[in-house]
This record gives sequence, C-alpha cells and structure tokens, in this order.
Amino acid sequence: MNILSSVVKYKCPRCREGELYKAPFKMSNPLDMHERCSVCGQRTEPEPGFYYGAMFLSYIVTGFLYLSIIGFCIMVLKWSVNQSFLLLLAFVALTYFKTARLSRSLWIHVVVKYDPNARNKPLTN
Repeated sequence: MNILSSVVKYKCPRCREGELYKAPFKMSNPLDMHERCSVCGQRTEPEPGFYYGAMFLSYIVTGFLYLSIIGFCIMVLKWSVNQSFLLLLAFVALTYFKTARLSRSLWIHVVVKYDPNARNKPLTN
C-alpha cells in the first residue's frame, strides 16, 4: 500500500495495516482514535497536542479549496456572492469531519515513518 492510499484509508503510518480510527463513525465522537495500532503498536497520539499541526494543514488545504469553489461559482456560473456562500456552507457542513480526519491522518503520516518490517517488531513503549 502506498502512502497516499494509507492516508486516505486511515491506516497506521508505520505498518500501513492497522486502523487509525475506531469504527464505525459516530457523530458523538467523530475523531475517536485507537490508542495504539493493533498490528505494530504505534501510538496514534505520540505526544500531547500532537494534532495541532493537522489543524494548520487543514486550514491551508480547505482555504484554497473553498476559495476555488467560491471563485468558480462567481466567475464561471455567474452566481451571486450570497448564492456561492450558501453552496459553500452546505459543502463545509457535509465534509467537515472527513476533512478533520483526513488532516489528522496526513499529519501522522508526515511525522511517523513507514517501516515495512513493523509487523515483525512491535513497539512496546
């Protein structure tokens, strides 16, 4: 499994086999993660406040995406600013948790390096 597939499927960055998030998705706790990978033992929160970096990634990516949506609606579709923002609000409401989960997955994949032999040598710390 390559890194992009691992990020999108919310797999452990170290072994790319274990799940990052508890299943199934629950609205009561949408960012509920396992404490450790069930395959290699990698901690999903290596240190307190680890996912603050994910917040910045999410802000950058969604900022450009949202500006693109508004620009497309106004310049190509000739919608008003109000109509464009109504569409954007609906889009944000539908994709908020997906974006938050994806940015966390991307952040841990940036920090934790892949080890193809991780299954054979689980972490104990």
